[in-house]
Amino acid sequence: MSNKKGLSIRFKMFFEISAILLAAVILILFINTRYLNDIYFFNKKKDMTNSAEYINTLDIKSGIYFGSVTSLESEKNISVDIYDSDGTPLYLSAKNISANGGSARIVETETQKDGSVIEIHEIDNKQYILLKKNLSFGGELEIYANKSDIDTNADIALTFTWGSVLLIFFASLIFIFFYTRRFTKPLIKMSEITEKMSNMDFSEKCDVKSRDEIGHLSDSINNLSVSLDTTLNDLNEKNKQLSDDIEKKQTLEQLRKEFISSISHELKTPIAIIKGYAEGAQMMLDGDDSKGAAEYCEIITKESDKMNALVYELLELSRYELGDSRLEIEKFELKPFIEDYTDAEKIVFEEKGIRFSAEIPENALCEGDTVKLSMVLNNFVSNAVSHADGEKEIKITCRDMADKYRITVFNSGEHIKDEDIEKIWKSFYRADKSHSRKEGRFGLGLSIVSAIQNLHGMEYGVKNAENGVEFWFDIKKV
Repeated sequence: MSNKKGLSIRFKMFFEISAILLAAVILILFINTRYLNDIYFFNKKKDMTNSAEYINTLDIKSGIYFGSVTSLESEKNISVDIYDSDGTPLYLSAKNISANGGSARIVETETQKDGSVIEIHEIDNKQYILLKKNLSFGGELEIYANKSDIDTNADIALTFTWGSVLLIFFASLIFIFFYTRRFTKPLIKMSEITEKMSNMDFSEKCDVKSRDEIGHLSDSINNLSVSLDTTLNDLNEKNKQLSDDIEKKQTLEQLRKEFISSISHELKTPIAIIKGYAEGAQMMLDGDDSKGAAEYCEIITKESDKMNALVYELLELSRYELGDSRLEIEKFELKPFIEDYTDAEKIVFEEKGIRFSAEIPENALCEGDTVKLSMVLNNFVSNAVSHADGEKEIKITCRDMADKYRITVFNSGEHIKDEDIEKIWKSFYRADKSHSRKEGRFGLGLSIVSAIQNLHGMEYGVKNAENGVEFWFDIKKV
């Protein structure tokens, strides 16, 4: 974008209109200065010619003849002399110019179409206009007018024209200044808004309310701003979604590789054990050691059960993550739901020397898939049993959180390392690698918890507490 800055449109418009107005003023003054005297002179000649025509139409024998001539002289500011055909004066003006004396010099002569003659006489440095015309009764008419008076009137008119035009010009400049300011204000505002739009800022809108082209332009800019803003947001959203999809795809690819590596590792051990014991059992059967073969077969059965459990958990996790598993939502009371499970686990608690307690409110009504939520509770409690240490305490509590209940499973023992907090929800990840596979844990339980809670649209998590660890999950309240 260019950073060049020139005059603003307001001053450009002001100077251009002022220049046009100044040119008009100069043209008017030039025409008046050059042609005003000629126009006055032309009009005076025309006026004198009309006066001569009027006198020629009068009847000299009429009693009002000479009175009409006198009135015409006063009205037209002229001097009239009328002579008979033999040169005898019939009427002489009271202000007869020819009677003033002095030498007369003819400066200019012009013959009119009607045969009359107009002459410019100069007497004592003053110029007079003389019109000579033959009258219809045979006499001669002479009309005089003072040309100097005409020039004076023309000069006065020219002076007035100069003054009025200049006054109007400067008054117009003031008007143009404020008009251009008012006219260009919305254009300047639009320019500022479009500049912001070029910088991807669509927050400001034009507020021009006129119904002319500027108003339509303002509406178009606002519509364009909304359209660009919507398109840009949509594009950003799609770019973000695309980035998320790419990142998710990369993450899934990494998880796939880790999953294949983990499941290969998990299956390799039981398969090797089964193969070894199967070969041993075969040898014992060949040696008639049926008792030893039976023991080997029992071990093979246990390892097969573990493999079966692993495959089952993998299938369950796959169904949840692919969305193939549907929720069977039902209403249930929270306390009986938890007590039914923990009562069945009392023997395990006693065998492990674990002190168990549960604090669940009465009449806490929830909704969800009880089968899958039982798996969440089972995985959290089983995890707590495996890691309970020190005072060996497990405690289940419930907290009312407006539209949901938060179930917390606490177990005493070592804290989870910070770097393991986020990783424990991944498949096959075991933060405590010291525990033996004999416990039947494959690192899938917490992944299944994550998938089930995501199906329900509810939260879950873990945090280190005083003297132990707390796992929690939310159940929707009815």
